[in-house]
Amino acid sequence: MSEVSDIVPAAPSVVAAEMARRKALEAMGIDVYVSRFDLPGAAPAVRQKVESSSPSLVSDHSSETGAVAAETASRRSKTAAPTPVTSAAVRERSEAVRFSMLLASAGPFLWIEQLSDGLIRQDQLALINAMARAISPQASIRQQQFDWPMRGGSAVASDAESAKQALQGLIQRMAREVNAKRVVVMGTCPFLSDRIAQSAVVIPSTLAMLSNASLKREAWQALKPLRVIELD
Repeated sequence: MSEVSDIVPAAPSVVAAEMARRKALEAMGIDVYVSRFDLPGAAPAVRQKVESSSPSLVSDHSSETGAVAAETASRRSKTAAPTPVTSAAVRERSEAVRFSMLLASAGPFLWIEQLSDGLIRQDQLALINAMARAISPQASIRQQQFDWPMRGGSAVASDAESAKQALQGLIQRMAREVNAKRVVVMGTCPFLSDRIAQSAVVIPSTLAMLSNASLKREAWQALKPLRVIELD
């Protein structure tokens, strides 16, 4: 194999775009490389030469030819260890999570609770039904369980951000089906989207209320204003 020759100079806009792309990859801790040869059987790479007046893309390798693969080439990994990625957003997109949710519709409201053990109990449903009927006397409860990662979804990412998007889509679909006016969150649920979490009515979890009856009074204080919505 021999080095590719007759490489055309890269336009300044191409150089700027390539530098921005590599900077983003480096920030995510992704090692990048430059290809100097076309491998046997591989499609020819499109390479463009960086002029001496342009910012260098390979500052640590003066012996390089200066060729830049505009489509597939990227910078060689430097000798120094890559900068660790500490961003909470990046971690959220990479770490797999597992949880189960109870989603119920009763009256014009959706009731959501994270299940610590993945089980829905009849006394939980009975309590939700009682609270719903206290707000809307004609309410009848319909429930389903949402498990993450989804069964049979091996091709779907299992990180927290993907979980939030999938859960948000399900909540929005249920809300449209019953013309829901508000969401009631029972207990802590870190996998709700910010928009839903900020507009929700938050009360203690059903399990907490079943083990400590005094928490029902706290829940009722938060739920009473919803009676006005039901009367509208």
